[in-house]
Amino acid sequence: MERIKIKVNKRDQVGKQAAGRIRKEGSIPAVVYSSELNIPITVPLESIKMLHSIRFSESAIVDMEVIGEKKSDDIPVLVKKIQFHPLTEKIIHLDFLKVSLKNKIRVNVHIVIKGEAKEAKDGGVLEQLLREVQVEGLPLDIPEKIEVDITNLEKGHSFHVEDLTVPENLKILTDSKTAVVTVVALKEEVLEENIGIGEESKEPEVLKEKKET
Repeated sequence: MERIKIKVNKRDQVGKQAAGRIRKEGSIPAVVYSSELNIPITVPLESIKMLHSIRFSESAIVDMEVIGEKKSDDIPVLVKKIQFHPLTEKIIHLDFLKVSLKNKIRVNVHIVIKGEAKEAKDGGVLEQLLREVQVEGLPLDIPEKIEVDITNLEKGHSFHVEDLTVPENLKILTDSKTAVVTVVALKEEVLEENIGIGEESKEPEVLKEKKET
């Protein structure tokens, strides 16, 4: 992934009213933090567009310039948390985590399905059971995504975490036996289910003797 740089502004005012004014002006209130700092900031529209270009990836290193901060050096950060409005689904707040490029971190990386399973065309249904995996590595070694080629995935079989291909300097922390994607033989399952229901629905015949008069 191409490494991007954004510019943000340091802000002195915090709270709901201040955040509301920031949003009306077209920016988003945010914070950049680590064990050694906590800086309230505002993210302007231009920088929001840059973050959109990487789909707000939580595994991509972003170089952040904080305008108004005494230290002029760019800060390497990750998008740690995104808050959305419950009705409009617009972004209302962002959290950025400052990281060291020399220390390993743990982040979630998205899994992207590649290709088309041949047997999915013949009565099978493709089900992606896992959308992301947790990995550990140096910030600049972590990929934007991990691709899974399902072209040869057979019906009734699954692709597991242990089958994922990642660089040697990257460690996957998610359980290796976890299924990522599978092809379900839907037609056969529905048929068996219907047969089972039909058998269970049969009620035993009850014979009642007439009382002698």
